[in-house]
Amino acid sequence: MTTRPLKEILSGVASLPAELGEKRIRGLQYDSRKVQKDELFFAIEGFESDGHAFLPQARQKGAAAAVVRRKTAGVDLPQIVVPDSREAMALAARAWHRQELDKLQLIAVTGTNGKTSVSFLIRGLLEAHGISCGLSGTIAYWVGEKKIDAWNTTPEAIDLYAMLAEMYRHGNRAVVLEVSSHAMALKRVAGLSFDLALFTNLSRDHLDFHADMEDYFQKKRALFDRLKEGGRAVINRDDRWGEKLWNGFSKEKWGFGRREDADVRLVRAELSARGIDMRIAVRGDEFDVHSMLVGGFNVENVNAALAAGVALGIPVGTLQRAMARQKAIPGRLESYPLKSGATALIDYAHTPDALEKAMQAAREITRRHLWVVFGCGGDRDRGKRPLMARVAERQADHTVVTDDNPRTEDPRQIIDDIMAGFERAETVTVINDRKEAIRHALTQAAQGDVVLIAGKGHENYQIIGKEKVPFDEVAIIKESVSHA
Repeated sequence: MTTRPLKEILSGVASLPAELGEKRIRGLQYDSRKVQKDELFFAIEGFESDGHAFLPQARQKGAAAAVVRRKTAGVDLPQIVVPDSREAMALAARAWHRQELDKLQLIAVTGTNGKTSVSFLIRGLLEAHGISCGLSGTIAYWVGEKKIDAWNTTPEAIDLYAMLAEMYRHGNRAVVLEVSSHAMALKRVAGLSFDLALFTNLSRDHLDFHADMEDYFQKKRALFDRLKEGGRAVINRDDRWGEKLWNGFSKEKWGFGRREDADVRLVRAELSARGIDMRIAVRGDEFDVHSMLVGGFNVENVNAALAAGVALGIPVGTLQRAMARQKAIPGRLESYPLKSGATALIDYAHTPDALEKAMQAAREITRRHLWVVFGCGGDRDRGKRPLMARVAERQADHTVVTDDNPRTEDPRQIIDDIMAGFERAETVTVINDRKEAIRHALTQAAQGDVVLIAGKGHENYQIIGKEKVPFDEVAIIKESVSHA
């Protein structure tokens, strides 16, 4: 097993006595339950527990030393004090996997909506260009040719950097990473430098975590400070926060959008049930692109991915061929035609802006009535709940309010918060049980109707209390109404 001297791992992070600096370390760990002999333990202050409380367990399991923000008396374990143990953990993980990380082309995608779709699309463009590309995102991690269900949009640094190194060993030479604002705030990508960073948009989300929209934006903006020398920024100039980022960024940058001065400009887009036909102008030169993705909001996602492809130097012909082959993104407006003549759509939309865009896209293919089934997550931003109700009331013909992931919050309180946003609450159907809510909408929908099931998308579980309960919306569709 590989071992490294502690001074090498913590170089530039902490000053060490000579004897301690020579100590050989076998690995890095932040979970005291997983510590093995001679590993370096990082005491992380989390939302529900504090790693400093588990120093005795780490010592008992054979940790060689611990990196802490404050020393704990009575623990027979070398404790290395740093100002920020999360940042120290990321920098140590970077040092541990330096050999592989230095050889990877790293592409980061951030923003409120579209990160997953854009990341999948960029990965497809790079693969078509002959570059084996890994992926770390909300839905899944792709390591070589292996797909792993994601447990976090951006994992903790030790897990993430080890996975990036594994991607390199399995043949990937580029990686696309979704980088959340939480990841930036919690230093999960500290030490990484990116070849390209892309900003999709910013709208209300995570205000249970961030003080306000400006704080949310600043966490996103900080990603662009992590570009390598010669790295490129790709920014949505149709978004007001994107334009703010654009105006404050002085290095190489590519703007995309509909505006005349966008580097990668959407000239026009035609929508149909078979996808999107677009005409794109790259600094004056125009070309056509077809995508099988449906819905108006995917126009922005396709344009963003194309802008990234252009900035990465991928030829236009490759971009056209690759985009035409890309199928629907899991959990993003996945379409299921029903024998009744109705259509069910599953989408991850869980913010007011995302719900509005998903419903607009659904309306484009609705010939009769548009149904929406949605709820809101517990232990999260309460302020967006009535806002989502207003979106549903404006856009839908029939609305069913139900549970999402209630977590440790009372589901009845969540629904009460949502219902407060409706002006005509008496027209809304409330069914707490999400399975029954979906069944109700599907069995009521008739030929030409579209049922948008919003909020969970690719997720195959519900979080009730602190437990993940299996929950498969595709299976519910197939059980409830005969699938075409």
